[in-house]
Amino acid sequence: MKVIVLKFGGSNLKNRSDLERILRVVSMYKEPFIVVVSAVNGVTNRLIDALDNIRNLDVESFLEDLYLTYRSFLGEENVQLKKRVYEIQELLMGTKLIGKVPDFIYDEVVSHGERCSSMLLSYYLNENGVHCEEALPENFGLVTDGKFKNASVDLSASEVNLRKFFSQKENYVVPGFYGIHEGQVTILGRGGSDYSATSIAYCLNAKRVDLYKDVSGFMTCDPKYVDGVKPVRKLNYDEAAELSYFGAKILHHASVDPVRKKSIPLYIFNINTFESIDRPDTIISFNDSVAKTVIKSISFTDDIVVIQFKGTNVGRVPGLLGQIASTLGSEGVNIKSVVTSQTSINVLVSKQDIERCMRITSKMQIPEVEDIHYKTEISLIAAVGDGLLKKHGIAARIFTAVSRKHINVEMISAGASDVTIYFIVKLQDRDKALRAIHEEFFKDGENDEDDRTDQ
Repeated sequence: MKVIVLKFGGSNLKNRSDLERILRVVSMYKEPFIVVVSAVNGVTNRLIDALDNIRNLDVESFLEDLYLTYRSFLGEENVQLKKRVYEIQELLMGTKLIGKVPDFIYDEVVSHGERCSSMLLSYYLNENGVHCEEALPENFGLVTDGKFKNASVDLSASEVNLRKFFSQKENYVVPGFYGIHEGQVTILGRGGSDYSATSIAYCLNAKRVDLYKDVSGFMTCDPKYVDGVKPVRKLNYDEAAELSYFGAKILHHASVDPVRKKSIPLYIFNINTFESIDRPDTIISFNDSVAKTVIKSISFTDDIVVIQFKGTNVGRVPGLLGQIASTLGSEGVNIKSVVTSQTSINVLVSKQDIERCMRITSKMQIPEVEDIHYKTEISLIAAVGDGLLKKHGIAARIFTAVSRKHINVEMISAGASDVTIYFIVKLQDRDKALRAIHEEFFKDGENDEDDRTDQ
């Protein structure tokens, strides 16, 4: 019998009634499970704000308010939970004295919400007849690469540790969002509890991973920006990974890879409309279903800047792209994508790295580069679907739809992935472009898929 990994996010933990909803869901599982839990809604932001304002922080008052948040879930005092909340008191006081926040303290404090949530939820489940044990990453050995603020899980090292620690006959509650490197906490990036869940599933050869959200799985586009969106019942691993990478906030960008490696299916449920553990809203697996119009979903990200290295022959100079990439990479800049031509090398990076990139590029001495230009106020739109590059006319339909709305496409890339075409437009044209593509491919129900229980 294999374990099932469940994950409940912060949006599932807003008040006491949410605990009751989680209890109802968990009680339906008849096999051993591991629950991975995020911080209570809003707590991570409160911890970050506390560190951002550490010089003026009233540590005692802050921790007391934090404990009252958890007490409101239980409706009663809990000495052990209060003790857990106050475990970061000395860290906060010491940080306040030095007036700055070292990376190792930042990760320790920001992940504190998850450790409090796991104690809260394990206590509540046990009090209500669902036996489970709390287990912390520092105890069972979820190992990371040691990169503060955005670590990756070392799956090989973690697998050895987790197989020794966990019994497949017991239930557990585990805090997500962080792992351990040489005894220090390192967080996995915002939304990292999804990644925790899929990494644990990999290590234990789980039967499946069930992610509980407050939205109905993947949709054909973000309903905040486009009307008439439809659910996407089935995605393969590549499609889900690309949608997450290019802006879909349903999944942490790294969460697909661990389950893909062992062909573990990933189920996504909307806890607010939950009916049964056998009726997920979206199933992610090795399925090879191709939608009638090939495109399954459209995602976007505004967290994008294009650095253009311009010169008459930059695209033909051997090693130039490698020199640019290695220089940026050595300074900790993640390059999202590269598009080249003879006269321009275009490097796509995150907006948060723009100031660092400007400092780096101002010092670059590359004779072939005549000008360095930054394109900001842009949006990257990605159309995703298996078979997209194989079926004739899909790209033409995308860009014809956009052209009809008199939108200028700044840059196009296809072929980097077999399931994605992406392009860049001005930020002011983003919503019109999304609506145009969605209307082209998803009108009149022509892309509807069959029953969601088909795996």
